[in-house]
Amino acid sequence: MDEFGQWIHADWPGKARNLEQLRKEWAEEEKSLTPGDFNYCKYGGYLNTKARATGFFRVEQIDGKWWFVDPDGHLFLGIGVPGMGTGGAETRVEGREKYYKALPPDNLLGPAMATGRGRNVSFRSWNLLRRFGEGWRDKAAELERKRMEAWGLTVGESYFSAVTAEHPTKPYLTMVREWQTGPAVLGMPDVYSEEFPRMVDQAAAKALTPRKNDPYLLGYYVGNEVPWPGREAELIDMVLAGKDSSMQRAAKAFLAAGDTPQRRKEFVFESFRKYLGMINAAVKKYDPNHLNLGLRFGGRTPDDVIRLARDFDVYSLNPYAYEPTEQIKKAYELTGRPVLIGEFHNGVPGNGLAASLVQVRDQKERGVGYRYYVEQAAALPAFVGSNWFLATDESVTGRMDGENYNFGWVDVTDRPYRELVEAAKATHKRLFAVHSGTEPPFSQKAKVQ
Repeated sequence: MDEFGQWIHADWPGKARNLEQLRKEWAEEEKSLTPGDFNYCKYGGYLNTKARATGFFRVEQIDGKWWFVDPDGHLFLGIGVPGMGTGGAETRVEGREKYYKALPPDNLLGPAMATGRGRNVSFRSWNLLRRFGEGWRDKAAELERKRMEAWGLTVGESYFSAVTAEHPTKPYLTMVREWQTGPAVLGMPDVYSEEFPRMVDQAAAKALTPRKNDPYLLGYYVGNEVPWPGREAELIDMVLAGKDSSMQRAAKAFLAAGDTPQRRKEFVFESFRKYLGMINAAVKKYDPNHLNLGLRFGGRTPDDVIRLARDFDVYSLNPYAYEPTEQIKKAYELTGRPVLIGEFHNGVPGNGLAASLVQVRDQKERGVGYRYYVEQAAALPAFVGSNWFLATDESVTGRMDGENYNFGWVDVTDRPYRELVEAAKATHKRLFAVHSGTEPPFSQKAKVQ
């Protein structure tokens, strides 16, 4: 990798050759970032709509279509691209320093990058420092806000976003993971332990209470992609083979009446019901003002697991596909809840990077793919929003698990992929009409080869 975080041994259109080129292109982008004509209010809701205002975000079904409703009573769709803040493209350099022409300053990222896996750095953060100089973090946050307004994005995520991290000026989502910090087997904690209810209560009090009066908060994710669905028998094997625990004793007692695959499944499902019940109750106890956006399930979650999510305010899922309509329809049929897409993306193999989970032919087709995916989803009654994962390309030398995808809206040098951005803007300008049913969704599929 070169000093900008680019793959040295390849060439492509737009590759940064020097800092002067970057500074010129950064300046050109900043001049172009003017608020787009999306008919949004200050919260990102549609100005020409009106529903009951409560001072906080909520959901409502109107004329057969589900919507978020913003604090002022405007209908709202949550369209986000988290990660345009001050980080991105993090990679481990310890033990492989020879891979890099130059490395960022040791103090650039601070304790946030102390992962326990060796020294990590972010080349994008280094490029933002080059771009803005002193005060670069605050200036990067302001750039993120301007991009959201220019590109028609309405929501950020606090754990990725610079704009929404501490002093929100845009609507945002947040993830509460604190109840996942204890011992767990395939993502399933010991819900039979006397300690677990107290841990959930304490975690909710700490994480939710400071935010309960924030009008910009859309709601809380309470987890992400639990790994056990479809592996119930394996989970029980691990519990029975592990150390003595309340869950192990409960499993032995239940299986004493018969140890079959079906009974193992029943025990795991009952444990998961207990888990969700405690979490849902704690969310309502400590923050009755905001939405419980659920546990972001994978796109291929079994039906009987989806049914357990009926008590969430919103069902969130991560369907990595060329279009997500079948997954959305199934989730809505099984839960009756509005559906928020928590993660999706497409990418191409290029710039020294891998193609991502969903591959299209080139950068132009990434824009086509975005339009098709989002508008096909938006045409469904249950749809309330979509969030791309992730705003910034990953590092050539990979994140903590080696993943190195070319899926960003901006590259490591903080320059936008124009084909994708322009296509997304076109979709965002017509999403209200598509979801309302007054215009058909974009119908052109992305070329793959």
